[in-house]
Amino acid sequence: MTRYAPMTADDIPEALALWSASEGVGLRGADEPGELARYLARNPGLSIVAREDGRMVGAVLCGHDGRRGYLHHLAVAASHRRRGIGAALVERCLAGLRGDGIAKCHLMVYHHNQAGQAFWRRIGWHARDDLLIMSRNLTGDSNA
Repeated sequence: MTRYAPMTADDIPEALALWSASEGVGLRGADEPGELARYLARNPGLSIVAREDGRMVGAVLCGHDGRRGYLHHLAVAASHRRRGIGAALVERCLAGLRGDGIAKCHLMVYHHNQAGQAFWRRIGWHARDDLLIMSRNLTGDSNA
């Protein structure tokens, strides 16, 4: 049986291992354990993990800026895909965002991640082609 729970700082090492083993998930300097712990503290209860027999089989980061929600790093262990775990993680995140009064959520998927794009479309998301995401590193670290 899959059990879902809010992600805690204690879950970060296991989540990082899952994300590192998952194609299509890009980790950067902002994904260091201390940075992730700060994100979880800023967005309490919104990020979710899935466990079976004590082992983490899915994880997603979720947060908001008070206006829009954001999902990051959704991953399900290859051995547990196509069981609805990813969709269940997303629905729990969206319920949390709705509970915080957030009406819209965004996520980013790499252009080359066709499987990821297919998943998101399958569960009701759509691609935006009217926007371009632009970034600027504030620390001088090109890996931030």
